[in-house]
Amino acid sequence: MIIQNKNVMHVKKNYKTIKLFIFFIGIFSLFFSMSNSSHAVGWKYEGISYYVPEATVANTVPIYRFWSKKNKGHFFTMSKEEKNYVIAHYDDYVWKYEGIAYYAYPTQQPNTVPVYRFWSKKNRHHFYTASEEEKNLVISKYDDYVWKYEGIAWYVNTSNLENTKPIYRFWHTSNKAHFYTASEAEKDILTTGLYGPNITIGLYAYPKSTLKDTAFKIDSDKSYKIKDKNNSVIATIPADTQTKVKYDSDGNLRVYNSISDKIINNEITFEASDGNNIGMIFDIHKPESDMDKYRGKIKLKYDKDTRTIWVINEISLEQYIWGMGEITGTGPMEYNKLMTTAYRTYGYWKILYSTKYAREGFKVNATPGNQLYYGYEWEKRYPRIKQGAEATRGKIAKYKNDVALTPYSSWTDGRTRSFEERWGSKLYPWCQSVSDLYGKHPTMSTQELFDSGNHMVGISAHGALNLADDHGWDWQKIMKYYLTGINIVSIY
Repeated sequence: MIIQNKNVMHVKKNYKTIKLFIFFIGIFSLFFSMSNSSHAVGWKYEGISYYVPEATVANTVPIYRFWSKKNKGHFFTMSKEEKNYVIAHYDDYVWKYEGIAYYAYPTQQPNTVPVYRFWSKKNRHHFYTASEEEKNLVISKYDDYVWKYEGIAWYVNTSNLENTKPIYRFWHTSNKAHFYTASEAEKDILTTGLYGPNITIGLYAYPKSTLKDTAFKIDSDKSYKIKDKNNSVIATIPADTQTKVKYDSDGNLRVYNSISDKIINNEITFEASDGNNIGMIFDIHKPESDMDKYRGKIKLKYDKDTRTIWVINEISLEQYIWGMGEITGTGPMEYNKLMTTAYRTYGYWKILYSTKYAREGFKVNATPGNQLYYGYEWEKRYPRIKQGAEATRGKIAKYKNDVALTPYSSWTDGRTRSFEERWGSKLYPWCQSVSDLYGKHPTMSTQELFDSGNHMVGISAHGALNLADDHGWDWQKIMKYYLTGINIVSIY
């Protein structure tokens, strides 16, 4: 069925054979939209499979990629002849050409190894590996019905050389299929699909004068990469090894301790060396605080206008909610569900629309001015917040087709205020004034409430707490009471 000619896979030129080839490529479902992550269920990230050139270089050929909506699977080929045949004979529903996935070598080159290809008649998909040990293990352990060795597909690098990029590998537990991608975005979707899109949080900022004298310190119990603003890897650091950073001059940052002194301009990112930032926890040794561990990525970014260096946390939206410092989660679970849904909706709105901190490089800050966020230490200390978030995973409030920004405050004087009444805008019609006897502060006057930060728009936290605890309201009923005309929908 498949013949190999000069290390290029070809298909015999007849309709029946190529139809069989396309059918046998294997079935898996890739999450394409941030608004629907059900397809991401079951994908386990297995790490970096191999490396390929970042752009076309001498002696490389393109690896072409197709997507079949009909069969819900992809296939890759480096045969231009095969690519053109499929485009000519099938419409986009059967096989849609998606372009060049990446470049690889059709023949052996210096510092390259073969990618070995297997076909499973049992599971109806292909398997690729650049590991000779893995290839030999599969050949020795399985017969041709389970895994049939088909030869060398192409050649790649096995180490992260200059001007190369990783190919990420996933395994689907129920489909028994592997998936490979060079796309950071697709990798992030598959690793974070169940956790929502990423959000960037400004944790705090160093004046450059302070960072000249006092070093920023970071380490992790997993190995991590240091990258510059161009996403180039500066170094890979072993677990439990501390990196230090000081401000040097002219927007430059000096990295040292874990590596020989290195000057990096403007921006430094710390992330998981295996690409799995969902499972990454950094200790940033935050000054005068025991809340200094954070999931995801950590970035240092110099802001030339304010002459400060921001410490920024990039994390999935769900994990951001787990570390939310607005509550302790010790109240009734319906209240926790309500508030974590409000936090998620607020965070998602910020991801989509906020530009306030665009210059500084993040979407929200970690203060009550946005949402109070303490990270991993808070998550461990108050696990019922995470339980509330997991019970409402992916759910947000919407008003018609709009994400319904969800303001909240601790107390009211017996009624909430409409957005228009408090801040003069008619753009938030779900924020109407409603009676709030259960959230009325027992002693403070209206002005005292305003002065203490209670804007009284949207959700009344104490009112919601009393409705859940004393009156048995569920979280959706409470949310719809305080936010007029909203619907609660799942976005992932």
